[in-house]
Amino acid sequence: MTSSRNRTTAETANRIARVLALTNQSGGAGKTTSAVNIGACAADLGFTTLVIDADAQCDASAALGYDTPDDIPNQANLYDVLTGAAKLEEAVAQAMAGPYGEDGTKPIPNLFVVLGSSSLEEAEQLLAPKTGREFWLKAQLDRIRDTYDLILIDCPGNLGLIVVNAIVAADDVVACVKPGWKELRALTRMEAKIEEISETFSAMGARAELANILIVDCPTTRNQGAVYDDSQQQAKEAYEELVLPTVRRSPRIPEAYAAQKVLRFYDPVTENPSKLKQETALSATDDYYLVTQALGFSRRSA
Repeated sequence: MTSSRNRTTAETANRIARVLALTNQSGGAGKTTSAVNIGACAADLGFTTLVIDADAQCDASAALGYDTPDDIPNQANLYDVLTGAAKLEEAVAQAMAGPYGEDGTKPIPNLFVVLGSSSLEEAEQLLAPKTGREFWLKAQLDRIRDTYDLILIDCPGNLGLIVVNAIVAADDVVACVKPGWKELRALTRMEAKIEEISETFSAMGARAELANILIVDCPTTRNQGAVYDDSQQQAKEAYEELVLPTVRRSPRIPEAYAAQKVLRFYDPVTENPSKLKQETALSATDDYYLVTQALGFSRRSA
């Protein structure tokens, strides 16, 4: 069993972003929802945050305002960085609350996104012949880590080379899972894979570990599914302090995605997130603030 190594930016006088990879070996586990909403909460709490959309489905890009990032004129994306056509910083866009270019859409302060691309489906073939292929993303991020406080990598739902790159580049890995016996059993395999990657490349600077478990889409009452409630308890017993505050099941989550808004703009319930406690949380928006703070990102002093 690994132990959590959560850090705050107060540990160093110089700003060096903490890099988190949000992973699961299958899709539909809440990785994208968690990446964009943790990012939005951290940004609201005063931290300059970057979300990297590393998935060919481009869901993180869409959730942050860019529904078809490949079609935006004069805007690079992660595929362009992979092919050498652009630098990583050229693929960074301001995160938006609402569809890019539409009336009423506004920028989200402190939050940025490296846009994805549907062409990332070719990433495996492009990375395979590269020298040091597992370190491509780490080399890119090392150049910009002093620009941000937090970098969140939204990984595709597999354990291919892009995910290996994300784990090698990350300080810590957050596994996103839905409650259920099958989903939680997969954590053991995921943890073993993360440890294998870190051990293989530790001599070259890889150090990520499975630092946290984030359980999403949780029923709020036992009559919604006793097996889910029981599996949550099992996860907490097995992983103890690694388990973050859970995120409740909410219709607001898919509604927010359809509106291309993060929860704090679509369902802004919380007035003072710094004073939130689990017993006072009333919405999925509140839950993500609690998750963000549990990761070590509380309100930043001016």
